[in-house]
Amino acid sequence: MAKNNPVQQIAGAELVGYDYFAKELDVQLRTIYAYASETNAQRLENFPRPITPAGHRQPLFDKADADRFIAERRAGSTTGKGRVKARPLTKAQRAAVPAAAKILGREIDLRDRVALRAAIYDDLALPVIATSEKAQVPAVDTATIKKLYKQTEHPFLQQLLIYRGVDVTAG
Repeated sequence: MAKNNPVQQIAGAELVGYDYFAKELDVQLRTIYAYASETNAQRLENFPRPITPAGHRQPLFDKADADRFIAERRAGSTTGKGRVKARPLTKAQRAAVPAAAKILGREIDLRDRVALRAAIYDDLALPVIATSEKAQVPAVDTATIKKLYKQTEHPFLQQLLIYRGVDVTAG
């Protein structure tokens, strides 16, 4: 007996799932769920509608619609919610990685929030000025790091902000 394929076949349409969005935008899958959710305040109005029936366990999207949404997010032409940026790093952002490691005295993944939290608040012993709402741990979001940098002018924070694409020369 042949296995039935649970994915509906639609003539001429290339189908993708949530994982495609997450991979292409370089974000976590839960971020994509928030963008797509009808009940979440983070829902993006221009997020494509699935072509599978409502309530389908694995919503699928037309790849052309998905690519259009991804291009808009990368161009910054949407609502501005989220931290999605185009994948290629600038020369300054690439240079910030080894500079931050040199200041810290060890290598660090500047995308890893847990590692950043340990480096900023434990290794460098910088003051905690805000905590995350859900986990009640010291915050490492860009807005908090900008405030902390203004207070301390620590060079590690400067390199982190450069890596995140923030102009640290602007007052």
